[in-house]
Amino acid sequence: MSIRSQPAGFTLVELLVGSAIGAVVLTGIAAVFVSQAWQYQAHANRRAVQSSVRQALGFVERHVRNAGYGVDPDRALLAYDSYDAARNAHGEGFPDGLTVHSRDPYFRRLATTVGTDFLKFDKALQRPLLKGEILLVLCPGAIRYAYVTVGETAAVSATSVKLDTTPVTVDSPAGPPGALFHEQDQLSDACFHDSEPPVVVKVERASFYVASFDDDGNPATPGATPYLMLHRGVDLNGDGAIDGADASPLAVGLEQLQVAYILNTLGNTPPPLVGVDGDVPWGESWHTGTPEPDRPRLEDPYASPRRLVSHPANIRQVRLTFVARSAQPDTQRPGDDVLTPGAPGTEGPALPSGTASWRQLENLGTTPAKAFDPRGGGFTRAVMREAIAPKNLLMRSQFIPVHLGGG
Repeated sequence: MSIRSQPAGFTLVELLVGSAIGAVVLTGIAAVFVSQAWQYQAHANRRAVQSSVRQALGFVERHVRNAGYGVDPDRALLAYDSYDAARNAHGEGFPDGLTVHSRDPYFRRLATTVGTDFLKFDKALQRPLLKGEILLVLCPGAIRYAYVTVGETAAVSATSVKLDTTPVTVDSPAGPPGALFHEQDQLSDACFHDSEPPVVVKVERASFYVASFDDDGNPATPGATPYLMLHRGVDLNGDGAIDGADASPLAVGLEQLQVAYILNTLGNTPPPLVGVDGDVPWGESWHTGTPEPDRPRLEDPYASPRRLVSHPANIRQVRLTFVARSAQPDTQRPGDDVLTPGAPGTEGPALPSGTASWRQLENLGTTPAKAFDPRGGGFTRAVMREAIAPKNLLMRSQFIPVHLGGG
């Protein structure tokens, strides 16, 4: 008599226990995967932020180092502390603006005819001269010279250019060149009409500031994306006006630009530091606010009392602080706080030894504008600092380029 074996299988209890164990294992695997994905995204955000801030700092640094090349030191650097780009005006708690001027080494023309409202060149233009571009007209020997501004865009192959003779009403990093570059009245001087024609060179203008835009490219509301902007002071879009619409974005996520200036000093005297405890005089007013007899001159010795006053020609070091943030906030963390000393994310490179102490974000204060508040919000942030010595501000005389030129 044969015995029938019992069919193999799992009981309901065994199935339930197995399912529970499998669910726990899968949950653990999913949690590890999610954690690793979050860590990867966090590191990717931090790398992107650091890349953006390095790119921005490197670009601005090159311009600041070149500031004053072939340009009088009194107009090489213009400060715009706490600049509200949306209103094109000063505003408490906003990032700073900075305008840099230096000579274009590739443009040179002889002015065969000079008027107080036009220049005629010996050679045709190889590229357009845009409305707002700055020209420096140098008499033979460069003893006398005048800065002028192009009033209408001159096309390729043009041999003359009209000058801007309208009164200057705007002084901002997102506007046209100011009064320091409207010296067309000086072109009536006899040296500009001598038998030897004057030389015309071009001055490059680069303004840096922070602006915030929403997804449609409109000026900012809190939560919109901040950008580091570059404005050349020219009518870039050809609409006949020089304004914020002519700016170009340089780096995304740049939330803060803070600038301070160390001035000239002698011996062991501590150097004056401007732009930390209070605002720097706005734009060209830092130059014009100093009485004429006290303004430094090119020919002054470096120990002259005029070289020791608070004046843009006496800047010996520019201190830049950049803050960049991630493109998107992370809802799982509060976000870095780079304004409060000692808070997470505040670390940045130290200044070289022997320099004046560096205050956290210099003159931003404790109540920044909401669109540019470098605290919280779930954003990953990076801070970079640089102290730059613009050596060209030590220039003591103008010069005429020896190259044949072009442009």
